Amino acid sequence: MNDNLLPVLIKRYPDFFSSGHLREIACFHGWLGLLDELCSSLQNHLDTHPNVPQIQVLQVKEKFGALRFYFSGGDAACREAVANAEERSLWTCEVCGRAGTLGEGRWLSVRCSDHLHWSPTDEAR
Repeated sequence: MNDNLLPVLIKRYPDFFSSGHLREIACFHGWLGLLDELCSSLQNHLDTHPNVPQIQVLQVKEKFGALRFYFSGGDAACREAVANAEERSLWTCEVCGRAGTLGEGRWLSVRCSDHLHWSPTDEAR
């Protein structure tokens, strides 16, 4: 997974990611756009609805090929925004962010045709 996403998201959304126990964003860089859109939407919602409890992100990861975004706070609109982002992850390549397909290999993952057989070890070479 990509340990570089957490510092990016902390810088952009410090109030969401200020929890000291969150150590990583356990997904690949291709979902950064999804996460950025989601957090921006959540922040806009909180800004226009000051009575909604502040969101604290507890965990972000890939599970069974889809994005999982666990948080506390927020309201029904926040939960709906998260559900929509998680749904969109099912057709967004987790490597590059382009359109992808949920496929089965050794693990369930969403990949575009260019990254169908990609592995994190490919970048280390």
